[in-house]
Amino acid sequence: MSIFKDCDIRGVFPTEIDEEKAYLIGRAFASSLLAGSKIVVGGDVRKSTPILKEALIEGLLESGGEVVDLGVVPTPLLYFAIDKLQGEGGIMVTASHNPPEYNGFKVTWGNIPPTPEDITNLAKKVKEKSFRHSEKGKKILQNLDKEYLEFLSSFIPQPRRPLRVVVDCGNGCYSDLAPSFLRKLGYEIIPLFCEKDGTFPHRPPNPSQEGNLSALSNKIKEKVADAGIAFDGDGDRVVFADEKGGILKGEEGIIFFLRNTLPHLSQGEKFVYDLKCSQIVPHEVKRMGGIPIPERSGHAYIKRRLLRENAFMAGEISGHYFFREIKRDDGLYAAALFLYYLSQVSHTLSQIRETFPPSYVTPDIRIAAQGRENLLSVLENSLSGGEVSYIDGIRVEWEEGWAMIRKSVTEPVYTLRFEGKTCQDIPQLVHRFLRPLPEIEEEVLHQIKKQERN
Repeated sequence: MSIFKDCDIRGVFPTEIDEEKAYLIGRAFASSLLAGSKIVVGGDVRKSTPILKEALIEGLLESGGEVVDLGVVPTPLLYFAIDKLQGEGGIMVTASHNPPEYNGFKVTWGNIPPTPEDITNLAKKVKEKSFRHSEKGKKILQNLDKEYLEFLSSFIPQPRRPLRVVVDCGNGCYSDLAPSFLRKLGYEIIPLFCEKDGTFPHRPPNPSQEGNLSALSNKIKEKVADAGIAFDGDGDRVVFADEKGGILKGEEGIIFFLRNTLPHLSQGEKFVYDLKCSQIVPHEVKRMGGIPIPERSGHAYIKRRLLRENAFMAGEISGHYFFREIKRDDGLYAAALFLYYLSQVSHTLSQIRETFPPSYVTPDIRIAAQGRENLLSVLENSLSGGEVSYIDGIRVEWEEGWAMIRKSVTEPVYTLRFEGKTCQDIPQLVHRFLRPLPEIEEEVLHQIKKQERN
């Protein structure tokens, strides 16, 4: 399987991604820019990151790039640094929310996310070794932690009431910055897994995956906290929990933001959401006078759409939240804004959740893609009835609900999702969608039953 995905570069270290590939990617990326271009580089906490980052930087320098090395940083800080330093490009060495054996590169030309064509062209340069030969560039080290936190602070008011918050950094990139920043804003912070460790010893780096936040839930109840926050490995995703330890679904996080922002804006403001969202999200946007805009899942697609539409906000159920005022997603900014909104009301977060419209949508159901390369075409040829969309995989909408399947852009899996008008509709939707693939239908139903038990 190729390490070059739709939006970034990712694979298992060292069998799929190694020092040589990192060096070649560096050569190719710098060669895609003018000689002497400023390229901002950061890396996450993974054990393989220092090795890959060093090789990457060597490649960038060899093809004439001027490199600013930020050290170990969360991905949102890299994006901030590109804007701050007016970099022509940026690369983050990270595998984001993937397991610790993975690593990769998030690349960006200026502050615009790459298109699949950009990644394809970069892969072609690597394959053909089509590199510029020029005077070797120079590297400087620069720490922008202070400037980044000051930038975030300029948008975040002080809390209206004190809150006790458990902050689960998952041993990732925000382990030092997030607790200290939120304390300075005025919150009582109880840190959880806030020591950087690229083996991620306490939980997987994906906080939005079912069952990964049991320790956070327990700590909230133990410490009688008002809320909980959990970041992914590189800090661009965040998940929230209420005072009872209940983990908010992605849709619930989105609705919380919508209800605290949209009523204060003009009619007709746009909100971008990913197609995996429950229908309660576009319904809520319309109810409050906004315009919902669906987009395929993936950071690059959502961010480009946010910028193109000048939307006030965008959200993915994976825990990505994008904001017009900062022109991107940022896990720490989203967390601070969430807590500020919560501090404005006397209700608990669980009481607020009770006011949200009910949704009967499954979590992501993941099945292996290996050996199933023709799965989407089999389904496409067997569809009958319903409104079909191919914006992101295959999504079919019927009167009683919808079904969706898409190939992951970061892992060798398909993800499926179903939403019915009631819980009882789900099995029928699964059958209707997967009828030509009984083996997969059985696997999906088994996963759904397992999730219900948990």
